[in-house]
Amino acid sequence: MFRLVLLAGIIYFLLKWLRRSTAAAPAARPGQPAAEQKVEEMVQDPVCGTWVPIGQAIFMNEGHERRFFCSPECRDKYLGKGTNGQP
Repeated sequence: MFRLVLLAGIIYFLLKWLRRSTAAAPAARPGQPAAEQKVEEMVQDPVCGTWVPIGQAIFMNEGHERRFFCSPECRDKYLGKGTNGQP
């Protein structure tokens, strides 16, 4: 009888451990709680159409507007310059 109770207890704890270990974890970056994740605005390059996080974009002011580019090459194409810097 003691063996049966012991076996039932072991099976119970194994099943409990399996359920806990297979539960889905929240999708947060390592070391950063999910509530503190920052969402950054995306901007679109007018030349190639690539979407870039605003913090990584190359920008230039044109009149009262600010234009954002994915790279210096796209900015130069927008300005009408060639790859060697010549118009």
